[in-house]
Amino acid sequence: MQRIQKYTTQIAQATKTVFSRPAYLALGTTLAVAAFLFSVWLPNTGLIVDVFQTSSAPLGVKLKVATSLLGGIRTNFSFLSALYTILIAILFAMNIAMVAYYLKRRRAISAQGKEFAAGFGGVASGLLGIGCAACGSFILTTTISFLGASAALTLLPLQGGEFGLLSVVLLALSLSLISKKINDPLICNPTKL
Repeated sequence: MQRIQKYTTQIAQATKTVFSRPAYLALGTTLAVAAFLFSVWLPNTGLIVDVFQTSSAPLGVKLKVATSLLGGIRTNFSFLSALYTILIAILFAMNIAMVAYYLKRRRAISAQGKEFAAGFGGVASGLLGIGCAACGSFILTTTISFLGASAALTLLPLQGGEFGLLSVVLLALSLSLISKKINDPLICNPTKL
C-alpha cells in the first residue's frame, strides 16, 4: 500500500510541475480531446466520410451530425469500455505532454528507453482495444480477421476489452516512470524552464 501511495505522490508532483505551465496544459488537453474523438468516431468513420464528402448539406448540419455521434459513448460502448476509452485518452495525453516536458528538460536521448517503451506499449494496446459494446475491439477484430483468428476474441472474457485494460495499466506505468524522472532533481530543474 505504501508503494502505491509513493507512486501516486510522485505522479501528483510531476503532474503539478508539468501542467502548471500553460503550454503543456494546452498540449495535454488537445491530445486528450483528439484521442477521445478518434475513439468515439472510429466505428462511424464511413458515415462521417459520407456526410462530409458527398452530402450537399450545409457545414452546420454536417458538424451537428458529427457532434451527435459523440453520444455513442453512452449507447455504443459498455460502461467498462467507455471508462477505459476515457482513461486511455487522458493517460495518453498526460504521457505525451510529460515526455515532451522531460525531453525539453533533459535534451539527451540515451536515458529514454523505459519511458518510451512503456508509453508505446500502452498506446499500441489502447489502439487495439478501442471499440464499442456492439462491435467489440474494432481495430483488433479487423486486423486479425485476415488471419482467421477473429473468433478467438469471443473466447476472451471481455471480447477484446482486455487490450483496453492492458493499455490503461501500461500508460499508468509509463506515467509513473516519467514522473520519477521529472521529479529527479539531478535531471530536471523546473525553475529553468
